[in-house]
Amino acid sequence: MPNTIPYLQFNGNTREALDFYAKAFGATPKMVQTYSEMGDSRGDQALAKRIVHARLEKDNIELLYFSDSYVDEPLVIGNTHSIAFMFDDEAALKTTYDILKNGGQVSIELQEMPWGGVYAKVTDKLGIEWQLNWQKS
Repeated sequence: MPNTIPYLQFNGNTREALDFYAKAFGATPKMVQTYSEMGDSRGDQALAKRIVHARLEKDNIELLYFSDSYVDEPLVIGNTHSIAFMFDDEAALKTTYDILKNGGQVSIELQEMPWGGVYAKVTDKLGIEWQLNWQKS
């Protein structure tokens, strides 16, 4: 079944936020990966240590996703969060992607990713940022 998960973005303090929200919700951090672990540090030592993706789970339910921005990517009110939508099948993902990108702006083209998913990141014409993912079996 498709579901949505709030995706919170920070400027280098994701670990602090992850710990804070874990305590607040009695949840457990999962799948904490740095930019260097994903091979995307761009040779920058500060970026290498930042978190590219982390999950907060409770009772096997994913509550929140987290990441740090790139070092040279400023965060302003309005781009500190997005909505991650998980699809049941690739066809539904492609249909939604095509609709959302029409009049919007694509940050990451629809493509296969190292974690075994098909993924895209797009801001729709209304200014909402979506992270679309279908996880292959």
